[in-house]
Amino acid sequence: MSQKIYLTNMMNHFRFLSLSGIIASLIAMSSCANTTTPTVDPNASPNSLNSPVSTATDNMSKIDINDASDSDLKKLAIKLNIPELPEKIKENRPYKDINELAVKEVISPQQLDFVKNDITVAKPTPVPEDN
Repeated sequence: MSQKIYLTNMMNHFRFLSLSGIIASLIAMSSCANTTTPTVDPNASPNSLNSPVSTATDNMSKIDINDASDSDLKKLAIKLNIPELPEKIKENRPYKDINELAVKEVISPQQLDFVKNDITVAKPTPVPEDN
């Protein structure tokens, strides 16, 4: 009789361990298949940004910070979570290149790195001089 109880206990332990292993495997596989896009802190270092972010590859879809509309500048503000960014960009115009956003302390170098593929500076049109 005691051998039957022993075998029953062993079977129960085996079932428990088997189910635990299956559940652990399912949890591991489901975390690998996570398809949600993580949020990214714009103040994070560039090396820690591993999220799948689509970037603009041609100048036609980039935002020209020298003459962008308010709605385009608001897109950058939302991406960087800086509500006052459109005003700061407009106050510090014109820009010779995108790096001036960081040089003029409009945004941090890390934030610039985060949006550098989304922005551009078109060749500035020369201002006519009065003679």
